[in-house]
Amino acid sequence: MKYLVYVKDRTSGPQPQDPIALNRAVRDWVGARLQDGTFDCAYYVLPKMGLCILNADSHESLLTLLRAWPSFAFQEFEIHMLADVRHGIDNNFERLQKAQGQSESAA
Repeated sequence: MKYLVYVKDRTSGPQPQDPIALNRAVRDWVGARLQDGTFDCAYYVLPKMGLCILNADSHESLLTLLRAWPSFAFQEFEIHMLADVRHGIDNNFERLQKAQGQSESAA
């Protein structure tokens, strides 16, 4: 399963004791996830947010992965499940055809 994840710093709550070291730990951790294929991509979104598309077998493995994020305690995660675009388009086509057939048979 693929997920689009936006990562933002929390506006309140605890602050890291060593933000510079945490920055490097996050960089290394994200790099390792890109290298091992857990993340398809990761980007910095201006002005101060990140995003990644990640792969997880289940919601539980997604939760475990996010909790392993070095800055988990200091960031918020906005998560969106992704589906293959061709499947979505074809599924919508089938739905529209079915609805059209039902309206024609009712007429």
